[in-house]
Amino acid sequence: MLKIERLESGAITVLRLDGDIDEDGMNMLRLALAKCIQDQRCHLVVNLEQVKFVSYMAVGVLVERLRQLRAYRGDMKLVGVNLYTERLFRMVGVTKVFEMFRAEPLAIQAYREAA
Repeated sequence: MLKIERLESGAITVLRLDGDIDEDGMNMLRLALAKCIQDQRCHLVVNLEQVKFVSYMAVGVLVERLRQLRAYRGDMKLVGVNLYTERLFRMVGVTKVFEMFRAEPLAIQAYREAA
């Protein structure tokens, strides 16, 4: 089961995910991202360090929500993408769509430098 911890750091919202993003996890992630958008929290860092499996459909959820965030002049940065997930992103063709970072502070800093 996917666990999602939501933290806020100024205008930036961090979602720390723990578990697999399978069908159930994908639905939880979709709702968590929609809630951020609803709350007008449009600068997101999604931490995947504790995620071992990401389904193909979950990549679609991430891309779908990224488009919505960008419509509100927001963005989504990914942290801790493992080798399996990186390969999946490459196969699907979305590696250039997301900014990926090794550590959460680096992603947060990227937002602050852009402001």
